[in-house]
Amino acid sequence: MSRVKNGYAVPHFQVVLGGEWEHNAGSYGLAIGAVPSKRIPDVVDKFTARYMAERTPGETFTLFIKRIGKAECKKMVEDLMVVPSHDVAPEFYQDWGDAREYGVGDLGEGECAGEVVTPAEFLLTAAEREVFEAQLQLERGEVDTAVQTAYLSMSHGALALLKQRNIGYPEDAESVMQRFIRHLYDTQLFYDPFVGGKFAQYYFQAHDRRNEPHNSEQAHQLVEEAQVFLEACHTCYANLLQQPATVAV
Repeated sequence: MSRVKNGYAVPHFQVVLGGEWEHNAGSYGLAIGAVPSKRIPDVVDKFTARYMAERTPGETFTLFIKRIGKAECKKMVEDLMVVPSHDVAPEFYQDWGDAREYGVGDLGEGECAGEVVTPAEFLLTAAEREVFEAQLQLERGEVDTAVQTAYLSMSHGALALLKQRNIGYPEDAESVMQRFIRHLYDTQLFYDPFVGGKFAQYYFQAHDRRNEPHNSEQAHQLVEEAQVFLEACHTCYANLLQQPATVAV
């Protein structure tokens, strides 16, 4: 996965904590944030050191993560999520074992470089905050609220892509959905090369069921699918930066 920073597609990994292999995979981890790939060793070191220092007798890593909570986990990696400028740390713009730098099309200084943050990027960042808040709501047992927050994050992700394409500025959820279908799904701009429109289906299903009751397991699945959908939004956004500008219709 990647994030567009300073005119480059910067390699990232999604940090996922809280799952377990035992008990027939009785619980699944949820993502707490995307970290530049070159900082993943620091993430491992930070969590390992804290676990070793603060664990109680017999406490597994999974139980330790559950005890400190995802909000605290997110605080632990926030400083590691920052991408330094290319001039300061060019190695961050390369992946492990690959010396290439991943540019977004032919972008250069002054086009979509780091000095300019687009409205789409603001919305995608806000959507990621929302899907993480949905995780915290699940942790507190606020199932219905988590469902609404997760759906809202997906709607905002879709809106971010519409803004990037200059496809008007719809505010209500139904208009966002319909314009997403027309301008991004039907045109296959949102399609994944391996699974086609599968990730968009997560959004469609969440939209159709947004006012239905969900149990805890269903809410957990929705939050997971919202995270996957937002990752697909980031990929689509990077691809859209290489597309010709469009005129709002």
